[in-house]
Amino acid sequence: MIRFALGCLFWVQASIAVASAPEAPEFNDSDTRGWVVMVTQPGCSFCVRLEREVLQPLRASNLYVSQVRFTEVDIGIDGLITDFNGQPIRASEFASRYGAYGTPTLLFLTPDGNAFAEAKFGVPDTIDFFAYEIEETIKSYSH
Repeated sequence: MIRFALGCLFWVQASIAVASAPEAPEFNDSDTRGWVVMVTQPGCSFCVRLEREVLQPLRASNLYVSQVRFTEVDIGIDGLITDFNGQPIRASEFASRYGAYGTPTLLFLTPDGNAFAEAKFGVPDTIDFFAYEIEETIKSYSH
């Protein structure tokens, strides 16, 4: 019975993770929703915590699907992404434009690349209040 319950719990968690994966960082489309961008890098345990405890549940809730899209920009891998003007840009250059030199950093951007709120740096010990702040920031965006 316990194995069955654990198996079900794993299946539910895996289903939520797949259903709420962040979008690819392709910033040059005609969508009018804003962006919540997590600047991350490999081995960032705080990034994993932020993703698991805040961002993934926000995406899975679908509460903000009409307002914002969620994505990640990995400055450790530093690959090319498509910038708001349609041109390729290195992930580190994109992040540094917004002052995101450490990870995790959350950027809140309009569809044309302007910040609609101040960036949030790091992850505080009290993550519940931080999650509330992020939700309120998203709610403040109107497109």
